[in-house]
Amino acid sequence: MLKAIIFDLDGVIAETESVHLKAFQKTFEKFNLNITQEYHIGLIGFTVKDNIIKIKKDFHLEIDVDEYVKKRNNEYLALLEKDTIAPNPGLNDILNWGKKNKLKLGICSSSKRKMVDIVLKGAFKKMGIEKSIYDFFDTVITADNTKRKKPYPDLYLYAIDKLSMAPFECLVIEDSEVGIRSAKTAGCRVVGLITPYNRKKELVIADKIVDSLKDLLEANFWGWFDKGLKTMKSRGERVDNF
Repeated sequence: MLKAIIFDLDGVIAETESVHLKAFQKTFEKFNLNITQEYHIGLIGFTVKDNIIKIKKDFHLEIDVDEYVKKRNNEYLALLEKDTIAPNPGLNDILNWGKKNKLKLGICSSSKRKMVDIVLKGAFKKMGIEKSIYDFFDTVITADNTKRKKPYPDLYLYAIDKLSMAPFECLVIEDSEVGIRSAKTAGCRVVGLITPYNRKKELVIADKIVDSLKDLLEANFWGWFDKGLKTMKSRGERVDNF
């Protein structure tokens, strides 16, 4: 039975991937790098440090990784301050639906807490939600909470523990292959969300793929969740570790 929904942040709660892309482009503009939207798809879901390491390797740069992590984060924060945060269509509806049905709601992001707070507060402001994000969500897990990040399961395992749930009781909404692998390794069922900044083929390992958060509110959408659980039980599979 579904008891909790855990949301990834960037690309799921809000359309921030375009902001991340601009931040990377501005950070490396003196090198004239070709950091395109297509290239950026390969960065989604990983930490900024992982991204900088990849860019350094791919473009053969002689740079200090930690220095450029700080530069990129400063560029990102500067862009966020320009009120560029747009909550995804249907977010307010699915949040209200979850609250109405007494589901626990959580956030699980590879971003630092400072950035997570800014994005969540900006999204809440646009949706007219006056409640504190830490009163609204039952848990908010960020890169600061675990040593290993996505695609390792640690962030989601930590979120599940904080929600006092079993993995099979949680649905995760993700927009990257990295995030989906993380959640599924933690034992959760996962919905992959198609956005302008990913491709459907990156989401194929998800249990379901949707074009919009609004799809989660369609009649009979949730039948597959409990049906899958019953199938697992009938096969004698462990439902707390799949």
